[in-house]
Amino acid sequence: MTRKVLLTFIAPVLLAACGTPGAAGSAPSTSPTATVSVTPSATPTPTAIPTATPAPPPAAPSVFVASNMALGAVLVNAQGRTLYYFVPERGGRVVCTGQCTNAWPPLFSTSVVPTAGTALPGQLGVVARASSEQITYNHWPLYTFAGDGGPDQTNGQGVFGFGGKWFVATPRLQP
Repeated sequence: MTRKVLLTFIAPVLLAACGTPGAAGSAPSTSPTATVSVTPSATPTPTAIPTATPAPPPAAPSVFVASNMALGAVLVNAQGRTLYYFVPERGGRVVCTGQCTNAWPPLFSTSVVPTAGTALPGQLGVVARASSEQITYNHWPLYTFAGDGGPDQTNGQGVFGFGGKWFVATPRLQP
């Protein structure tokens, strides 16, 4: 550090002492030579090197594909519970509200963009609800069924209730 400071002050003096390059026969400079004395005024303090803030970890996958003995490949949530869609909600229009959500709990998003645990041919998205955002698959809002006791159950398949029919969501579900 001291060398840099010393060179910063000495370099201009040395250049001035050399004179001005010019045509032959120019007169030598008669200006007095300055003497430079460098004394650091304070001890330099090291500065912290900035570090990059690590990116937040990706959101945990919210939709998976599972194999069901009766229906083949079905969509399930992180707990392995079967996911359903409601026919009157074609195109992402949410109509299951109030008492309907007690029987058919919506699959809510825990991140801005829901992710799949396995490759899906369709697209995951979200639709706004009064309290949160619900995950959709190919624009169909997804639900679990309170009548399923746990993973690998499909008791809601073909049920008519709350003004329409409910079906198990599969990877082949079309918009």
